[in-house]
Amino acid sequence: MNIALLPAKPLALGKSRLAPLLSASDRAAIGHAMFTDVLRALCNAASLDAVIVVTADETLASEAETAGAWLIRESAPTGLNAAVIQGTDAAVTRNATTVLVVLSDIPWITGPDVDALCLDAPTKGALVVPSKEGTFTNVLLRRPPTLFRPAFGRHSLRRHVAAAEAHGLPCHICPHERIGFDVDTPDDLRAFAAVESPTATYRETVRLGLAPLRPVA
Repeated sequence: MNIALLPAKPLALGKSRLAPLLSASDRAAIGHAMFTDVLRALCNAASLDAVIVVTADETLASEAETAGAWLIRESAPTGLNAAVIQGTDAAVTRNATTVLVVLSDIPWITGPDVDALCLDAPTKGALVVPSKEGTFTNVLLRRPPTLFRPAFGRHSLRRHVAAAEAHGLPCHICPHERIGFDVDTPDDLRAFAAVESPTATYRETVRLGLAPLRPVA
């Protein structure tokens, strides 16, 4: 059973590095749009049996339930790794054999992208998709789900690979242009806005004046 795990911090606390470009309310709007795009991709992935969202944000929780995801409501933000552990435990109780952790700020991800990752992953072991910088982890797949504890954060890619190898199991590193593009900084957001896409995040950049309105052909 393949289960995706989508942890998301409260919108009011997210994307602080966009502060030089956006107000707090606009940062929350961008964060919400990216969450919507990632959730939609996961719900559209044919390879997944279920999606679990872990969040303390009521707006995101309501959206997750409407989309048919299983929801874990945090009483307060616990941090990314703690949220992943909590979600993994919930997935295991639901008989998950694979847990795919996907971060909420990679708006270019699609359902077919998710399907390809599940297909490419080793039968037993792990798969990671690096961030565009090549040091962080944007997606982590583990088979079995409790193969090792998550280590998201600085140099997480190296730590995840080492954790799998410590168990004598492979960890496939799968660079991916769309999945590797996380939006953290003003330059990231401007680069994202420069490429038209059928995403909620792109529509939000248009609303904010970061992307031009293009005439419909």
